Amino acid sequence: MKILTLHVDYINFKPLKKALKSVEELSEKEKKGGSAKDALVVLTAIEKIDDNVKEVTKKFIEAVKDVASQVKTNNIVLYPYAHLSSNLASPALATEVLNNVEKELKKDFSVLKAPFGYYKEFEMKVKGHPLSELSREIRVEGEGKEKEEKIDTDELLRKMTKVHMSAPKGEKGLKSNVEIGRDLDLYIVSEIVGKGLPLLTPKGTTIKREIERFVTDEELKRGYLHTSTPVMASSDLYKISGHWQHYRDSMFVLDVRGDKFALRPMTCPFQFILYKSKPRSYKELPIRYAEIATLFRNEKTGELRGLTRIRQFTLADAHIICAPEQIEEEFVQVLDLIKYVMNSLGVSDNDIWYRFSKWNPKDKEKYIDNPAAWESSQKLMKKILDKLKMKYIEADGEAAFYGPKLDLQYKDVYGKEDTLFTVQIDFALPERYDMTYKDKNNKQARPMVIHRSSTGATERMIAFLLERNQGNLPVWLSPIQVKTLSLTERNIDFVKKLNEQLVKEGIRTEIDIDESPISGRIREASLMKIPYLIVIGDKEEKEKKLAVRDRTGKNIVDYNTEEFIKKVKEEIKNRKS
Repeated sequence: MKILTLHVDYINFKPLKKALKSVEELSEKEKKGGSAKDALVVLTAIEKIDDNVKEVTKKFIEAVKDVASQVKTNNIVLYPYAHLSSNLASPALATEVLNNVEKELKKDFSVLKAPFGYYKEFEMKVKGHPLSELSREIRVEGEGKEKEEKIDTDELLRKMTKVHMSAPKGEKGLKSNVEIGRDLDLYIVSEIVGKGLPLLTPKGTTIKREIERFVTDEELKRGYLHTSTPVMASSDLYKISGHWQHYRDSMFVLDVRGDKFALRPMTCPFQFILYKSKPRSYKELPIRYAEIATLFRNEKTGELRGLTRIRQFTLADAHIICAPEQIEEEFVQVLDLIKYVMNSLGVSDNDIWYRFSKWNPKDKEKYIDNPAAWESSQKLMKKILDKLKMKYIEADGEAAFYGPKLDLQYKDVYGKEDTLFTVQIDFALPERYDMTYKDKNNKQARPMVIHRSSTGATERMIAFLLERNQGNLPVWLSPIQVKTLSLTERNIDFVKKLNEQLVKEGIRTEIDIDESPISGRIREASLMKIPYLIVIGDKEEKEKKLAVRDRTGKNIVDYNTEEFIKKVKEEIKNRKS
């Protein structure tokens, strides 16, 4: 809470109109305003961190009593004044604190409270003595100031060893991505790092890298321009878009030397600023900005699970800025890209379905209030989907706050529905960011935007693929594509030379030259879901043949080295699933 106390000869104020829709209507008496003489006016801003109402009220009363006793007045004017802070509390919290403060002050003072949530006109004459203008910042102990903390190193070391990677079996005994990730050494969740912040191992990182390389290369072929933007920004950027107003509870907000910043939950505001960096012409449109972006969302602890729902993730994000007459063609091209990507990942129509997510006109808090724009954009999206003869379900109240969207839905191994990624038509943000271009008549025109992802959050896509395939990934996505095992110590040199050859050909390999029984080692390699296992014994070394098993360890086919390398490289190149 921040306050500015003013000792005045007089103050007169009158409410003019509502500043907040949610506040109550004033009585006839309150509408006339108020006045006081020889009073202590307390300009007050309630802040987001003032959620300990009892303690904040106590500190406030102490501060006011202190100043009032020094200036020798019994008249208090409690005046809500939002301009003292840029980190304001919600209207509900502010009202609660102000009501509590008023109630407590009335026990010792004559109190007049100006209405909260209204624009007001006021005049006052401030006395000229040294105590007539005093500002204070009220903080409950422990907030805004760090306490000295005792660090138990031994406890931290114990905490460091705690890894949470257990989960119940899904429907039909299917393993979740948590179990598969643990068994295949793909990622861990460490208590000391924090919930919702998985650490991908080199093997898990390989899957992530392959998906992101694949989609980046494909987007570049299709005319996308890749950007690289900051992972945080000033709160002002999000206030323009409306994310600050509609989405702040899901953001990580930072105090950076007194200024408010936030880790980005999406890239659209950044790419809009890039668009606005110079004048644009219709000849440049469409502009397709894309980015493999690290994003942050403050998910509730109880909703975090595996790689499916996390607090930091990587999104194949993009924003297509186009003229209104281009929106249909661009939307169709986005759907074509999605279809291509899904086919390459081996995802069929039986694995996913589409949801046409619309607004709820009754929910004025969640959605931008522009009924005409909502109706026209939803009508346009429906027209495109029907023209393409796409199967979809409709869902009211599931749209983004700035426009309708097409969600790609799936069910996890527990039967829980979730979203892989979305495509959105945005009519609102181009106006909010005042994005323009010169049309064919040399007049300023407003573009439209398609928000889209081609693979969604990479981590969630990995979780989906792991559960769908129960860890049996296609060759191109498998962290280890070929594992070579030596039958005896005599065959170790041959195995090492073969491995070198495979690596030079760009094939991800692993060797096993242990002396334990071969049957156990084959079984272990099969459990790791490695697509191809090669066992080299004296016979294979002499005949220069490779005894190749598939990941089940049962089907054995003999290849010469060149044939096998060609086979694997073709499967990688064609992304055979």
